[in-house]
This record gives sequence, C-alpha cells and structure tokens, in this order.
Amino acid sequence: MQIIHRSRKEKFFFIVNTTAGRGKTGRKVTGLINRLNEHNLNFEIEITKAPKHAITLARDAIKHGYRKIVAAGGDGTVNEVLNGIMLSNKSDSVLFGIIPKGGGNDFAHYFHIPHTLEKALEVLTREKTTLVDVGKIEDFYFGNALGIGFDAKVAENSRKIKYLNGMPRYFAAILLTLIPNKSYKMKVKISDEEIDSEFLMLTVGNCRFSGSGFQLTPDAKADDGVFDLCFIDKINRRRVLKVLPSVIPGKHLKEPEVTIRRSSFVEISSKDRLPVYFDGEIPDLKDPKHLKIELLPKKINLIC
Repeated sequence: MQIIHRSRKEKFFFIVNTTAGRGKTGRKVTGLINRLNEHNLNFEIEITKAPKHAITLARDAIKHGYRKIVAAGGDGTVNEVLNGIMLSNKSDSVLFGIIPKGGGNDFAHYFHIPHTLEKALEVLTREKTTLVDVGKIEDFYFGNALGIGFDAKVAENSRKIKYLNGMPRYFAAILLTLIPNKSYKMKVKISDEEIDSEFLMLTVGNCRFSGSGFQLTPDAKADDGVFDLCFIDKINRRRVLKVLPSVIPGKHLKEPEVTIRRSSFVEISSKDRLPVYFDGEIPDLKDPKHLKIELLPKKINLIC
C-alpha cells in the first residue's frame, strides 16, 4: 500500500471538463493526452460527468493519495477543483495546476498561466508554486472574485446566451441586465467601517479580473491577506454604459460613483435576496439576504 501511495503522490491527476469553452476542451482531450505523453508525465485523467462532479473528483483523488491536482477547463472548473481541494482538508500538501480552456479564464489570466496547451504544460512541469488566499461564503470557496448585484445578474443572464463565448457573451449579458437596471439596498460591514446605501453592485476581489477580463478590483493581490472591495453606487443606464467600458482597463476608480475599500471579511445584510456569483459559478446559498464572506490566507499551493 505504501508503494501505491507514493506512486499516486507523484502522479498528476487531471480533471477535465469537456463542456468548458462551449465544448472546445472536450474536442482537445486526445491532444492533451498526446502532449502529456510527449512530456513523459506520470498522469491519470478523469472527465467530469455533471455539474459539481469536479469537486468530488478532486476530493476523492486527494483522499486516495494524489497530491498534484490539475483542472482543465474554465473558471467554473477551476473553482470546483479548488473547492474539492479545500474540502479535503489537505490543501497544504496539494499542488494545484490549471490548463485554462474555458471562455473566461480570469483566474489563470491573473497568474499569467498561458492559454496555449504546450506553454501551460511547461508551467505545470516546472512545479513552481505560490501560496494563494481563498475566499469563503457559507460552505463555498472561491479564489478569484465574488460579485453581488449587477455583475451577478450579468453572470445569470450570460448562461441564457448560447451562441457567444468570452467577452462578446459578457457584453450581450450586460445589455440584457441593463433592461431592468436594478439596484440593491445593502448594509455592509467591513473591518473598520459600516456602509448603508443603495448599490448597483459590489465586487469582493481576491484577484484583478472577472467577467472575461474586466478589472473591477485592479489593485487586488491574491496573497496579501485582504479582499479589495469595489462599490458602485446606484446609477442610471447612461452612466452604466459610460462607466463599464472604463472597468476593462481598470480606469473606473476615478469615477465619483466608485469606492474602493479593503478588508479581510465582509458582512452584508439586505431585506431582499441578493444575487451572488463567484468564479463563474452561481451558488445556491442558504441565506441570500445575509452574506458573510471571509478571507483564508495562503491556503492553496498554485502551480504558476
């Protein structure tokens, strides 16, 4: 048994979402296997069969001795594998790798993990790691960013769009979300302040990018022990269309409706259900009117 355990510890365990990027990952599984063999990697591959399956695959792989877990897919797949690693309670001994093959790849983008398979594998085989902070809300974990309000509704609407991908799909979802242009009354508690106002949106950023390249929290760092919080006040449609383009390069911070704060925890209460999303996922929260978000410092060993 000890020999098997050591063998599994040295193997890369790939979790591949064949539906990521509108199915483009699935079409490249054979190519991935060929490349892994060319690199003489010791590996096993499992294909996800349903939403959330990657969580189970990652957790079970770690339970059975694997310590190099790789997510091949988009931000949603990366998030599921991250959750599996965190739920294993062995994140300190696991190396987490990414082959970015989704529509957005915001988390991989932040860490400069290449989108081409060959270059991503070069990063993987070097096994150079950095410790990354992780966010937690209820029983869910996230590594990139959590959005409340407008951007969460954009994420919901983007799932209804089947004919676009990446940034074009996100822009189309923005237009759909602008029709009602709903704002959200929130009471927000952070480390040294309480804010009670009506917001278009609030982004809790661990990293810089979200929504396929938007930089709502352009100064966020994934290893500094705090979230960057971007508050955008209630504004009309015309102002939304003016402010949002400046978010792509992260130039929106000078706008009067935008406020940036930093905190290691956030508590939010509202009389109404708050739409929430993180890392490409829309969670089924127990209490969407009362949110508690905390930062767990340096929890993931990311290969980058």
